[in-house]
Amino acid sequence: MNRDEGLQEIDEAQWEKDDYKTLNLYVHTRDDRKVHAWMLLRPPYCDRGHIQLCIDGPLNLDGHDSFPRYFFSFEEADTHCRTFLKWRLWQHRTHNPAIDDLQRETP
Repeated sequence: MNRDEGLQEIDEAQWEKDDYKTLNLYVHTRDDRKVHAWMLLRPPYCDRGHIQLCIDGPLNLDGHDSFPRYFFSFEEADTHCRTFLKWRLWQHRTHNPAIDDLQRETP
């Protein structure tokens, strides 16, 4: 799989609900190894976020970049998951124009 195909796979992958009410997403590495991401709801009393996101596979994560991660909405968890996978698997940097403006030198 080349970089463009890998990025397209991440963009087009669909979340699938299993029998345990967990949302699952599967993509592949450059050498066709499977990466599994999953989301599930946290108990109502949890105040760090309502959704738990986990990602497992050949990602070479260390303690500073580990999972689970917590979010308050599906949209932010989904965006984070896809952005993370694009960077970790394909070194695709997602830029935000507001941040880019901060990094420009002012006259």
